Amino acid sequence: MELLKRIAKPRPVGTIQNQEITDYIESYLENLGYETRKLPFRCKVWESKESFLVIDGNKFTLHVSPYSESFTGTRRAIIIKTQEELERVECEDRILFLTGDLVQEPLQPKNYPFYYPNEHKVIIDCLEAKKPSAIIAITGGTCMSGLKPFPLIEDGNFHIPIASLDKDIFSEITDEVSGKEVEVSIASKNNLATAYQLIASKKVDNSKGTIVICAHMDSKYNTNGALDNASGVATMLLAAKGIEANGYNIDIVPFNSEEYYDPQGELIYLQELRKNEQEVVLLINIDTVAHVGSKVAVAYFNFNEKEQLELDNIMNGCSNIVRGQPWYAGDHGIFAFGGTKCLLISASDLFEGCLSYIHCPKDTIVLLDEKLIENAAYYISKVVKAYK
Repeated sequence: MELLKRIAKPRPVGTIQNQEITDYIESYLENLGYETRKLPFRCKVWESKESFLVIDGNKFTLHVSPYSESFTGTRRAIIIKTQEELERVECEDRILFLTGDLVQEPLQPKNYPFYYPNEHKVIIDCLEAKKPSAIIAITGGTCMSGLKPFPLIEDGNFHIPIASLDKDIFSEITDEVSGKEVEVSIASKNNLATAYQLIASKKVDNSKGTIVICAHMDSKYNTNGALDNASGVATMLLAAKGIEANGYNIDIVPFNSEEYYDPQGELIYLQELRKNEQEVVLLINIDTVAHVGSKVAVAYFNFNEKEQLELDNIMNGCSNIVRGQPWYAGDHGIFAFGGTKCLLISASDLFEGCLSYIHCPKDTIVLLDEKLIENAAYYISKVVKAYK
């Protein structure tokens, strides 16, 4: 499928490939008769080079957190495992190694507008108050991605240099680190750039509201992002071909910043909705769909029982479409929490299979079943046509 070949490549926000794919999607939708707008926003584009930890002449690879500040120097190391230890420790101008309870999961970016749990805020606030020279997070794998070690903090608003070290490696050198002088090099650079949030619309006279079809188009660094989320973008664009407005305005929105620490694309779109006094009556979000060997799973949000039965009837008339479990960590979340009727389309084995491939080099086009993309696009067109 040409759509997948054009989209399934690294495309973090603000990068050249991100801009090229934005332009490609814009041209594609304009050729289908959609009116497009590209709304600019400033962002950081990150790059890194070889980074390492040196102990007694032995060199160990560090994995720099995206958007980290840079650091090179030799400092005394301090290891802590708990929040209580973090609150007590004096570590200004030291290399702080975080382990144990503090590194069980990635922390949300500071002040993330849709979700910033207090337990994450407490850790981040404390780290900033303690002012270490650099942080080394001792992490392993996570159920939410294929990265190992995973980055603890991925946030351009967090200004302490930070990298990760594999916990299996650290377990062999722990005694050589604590209280010792260690050399650290975190080679990281951020450049300011401009990215764009694309909105493509078809409007009708006497509209009964707006139906939104969306899928995030950006990726993490160092991945082709085929499952996450070239699959969703291809489904969205294929669905855009077959959608009949049927009394509703249609917005096609490739959200550009879902994988970024600051969700500028979604904030811009929400602002546009308010400014134009648009009511979203239905939002269909497509995220990580069409995994080989899976089916297309559809989760319902804010539909009454009668409406769910109607959706089930449409589903039963389509191939490879099944009911899925709702989850909220996507562009539909803020709409669903606000009471908007939403459909979430993803892979039926998302939690059992897909997540182990995403955010890393393993997420390539070989993981995708093009037929499932066609099935999902057909289902979306049927839902929009039948919507009352």
